[in-house]
Amino acid sequence: MTDNPNNVLQLLEDFRRERDELNLVIKALERRLGIISSPQEGEGANQDLSPRVTVSIDNIPVGFFHNMSQATAAEKLLRMNSGHPLTTTEILEAFRKSGMPTGKNAVTVLYTSLKRSPKFERVAGKAWGLAEWYPQRKRQKEESVVMVVDSDDVEK
Repeated sequence: MTDNPNNVLQLLEDFRRERDELNLVIKALERRLGIISSPQEGEGANQDLSPRVTVSIDNIPVGFFHNMSQATAAEKLLRMNSGHPLTTTEILEAFRKSGMPTGKNAVTVLYTSLKRSPKFERVAGKAWGLAEWYPQRKRQKEESVVMVVDSDDVEK
């Protein structure tokens, strides 16, 4: 690239044209996969470099959780669901829609996987959320563990 301003401006225009063409291809692929991208605010300089893309739980494309463990896929699904907890059955249904293999005891296996992971929190007795959404619960658990340890030390 030379320092000639005309050459630099021409290169910039070529890149902008190429970007516009790529955006059209990306939107077409998203539509085909059932991915809903957030509305763009225009072509201004403040446009986010990494567009936010969300997938509707009802329209999860096949292969969306490819090669993921159930815990990793559940975390991705919960993040995608904008901070709303999901039941074990809803999570499994999303896995099935994506083509993820589920076994005979799928509910039990998923429940155990989520229960054992510190990343998940059981909410309202029926749904799962990410533990980071409920920092107050984590503090309550830590305080109860400290209290048990302190009472054991006092008895000895």
